[in-house]
Amino acid sequence: MRKTPERIERLAAEYVLGSLQGLARRRFERWMMESATVRREVWYWEQHVGALNEMVPQRQPPARVWQNIQQRLWPEPLPRSDVGPGRDWLLGGWSLLATAAALVLALVLVQQPAPPSVRVLTGAIVQAGIEDPLWVISEAAHEQRLSLRPVAAQAAAPGKDYELWIVPDDGQPLSLGVVPVGQVYRVTLDEAARQALGSSQTLAISLEPKGGSPTGAPTGPILHVTRLYEL
Repeated sequence: MRKTPERIERLAAEYVLGSLQGLARRRFERWMMESATVRREVWYWEQHVGALNEMVPQRQPPARVWQNIQQRLWPEPLPRSDVGPGRDWLLGGWSLLATAAALVLALVLVQQPAPPSVRVLTGAIVQAGIEDPLWVISEAAHEQRLSLRPVAAQAAAPGKDYELWIVPDDGQPLSLGVVPVGQVYRVTLDEAARQALGSSQTLAISLEPKGGSPTGAPTGPILHVTRLYEL
């Protein structure tokens, strides 16, 4: 499927509105990881759709709505003439049971915690003069794992390795290990790495001796620095 401007605009709008589902949604998320143009279009629609919330005035439901709810949960008892002899105790028992069940259900619904929001960071490491990204990056907080998928990256020079770093807001960079070229690199993030990446959303790649930096800090040149985009 070609990424024409018209198709990107339509799919970005559907993605933000939530009507893009299934395989089409997953394919579009891959587009976002690979294309800054697609990410900008999604950001555009997020800003415009989000602004609609401020334009809609808040309204209180009419009193009859609550009256109808109360009537359904706690209906008025039937007149004595409509209740057969010997059945009034049964009807009263069922009424009490229904009331108790409704109260328990309401308590469960109120106390049920809201589903946690899932943060997803994505981005790409690019190089001037190369059309395709070198690596495509994705990180999901609920998986505690960061992934780098090589696209146009080339192997490091003989005797050298690429090393991935989290660049925190302050302090020393945190190493995420040596990045192989030719396969997807996945690394599990500990709590310190997750907090640092969540705060700065910045990664870097340096060129190090074979096997990685011997000091725990970058020793070679910093080849790439990229800031991740939060979906």
